[in-house]
Amino acid sequence: MDFDKLDELRKSASIDMSLPETHGGVCSQICFQSDHFDEFVPLDNSDDGSTVSVQIATYRKALKKIIERDLNKLKDGDLSFELIIPDETNSIQERAEALSIWCQGFVDGVSFLMTEHDFKIDQDQKKESFEIIEDFTQISTLDSHSISGEVDEELSLMELIEFVRLSVQMIYDEFRSD
Repeated sequence: MDFDKLDELRKSASIDMSLPETHGGVCSQICFQSDHFDEFVPLDNSDDGSTVSVQIATYRKALKKIIERDLNKLKDGDLSFELIIPDETNSIQERAEALSIWCQGFVDGVSFLMTEHDFKIDQDQKKESFEIIEDFTQISTLDSHSISGEVDEELSLMELIEFVRLSVQMIYDEFRSD
């Protein structure tokens, strides 16, 4: 499912968390061997135990498929994993903002694991992953309004997207090899 269709599902379900933030958070959970997707995937039932709307159930089902797909792609290690952000038909500013939000979702997911589930990253043994998370934190502060859309900026954004995509694979490989 492409970004626009999935984002329409999100909007019809009245979910506030953006799609890039959701995917970033989900990917952090996958990378660090967690099955705590509740922060990012709507629940089957509401707080009072009643079933959720058809729109929420449809969005949840789509996200579950994406989780399974991304888990398999990262497990295969064939570098086919892709970020769920707008494609090249959208403006460079929209794509830069989505990348920034995606990275924030990933960092928030790691923070969630550290605070709620006592997850630790050994900075000495997992130095590369720790540095990547720091890089993602920096990318999350990217100001999309300062981007003019010139050719060199387009290329820089594409390289940054590729860096994040490959870094997710590296983190997955590092934490799943234990």
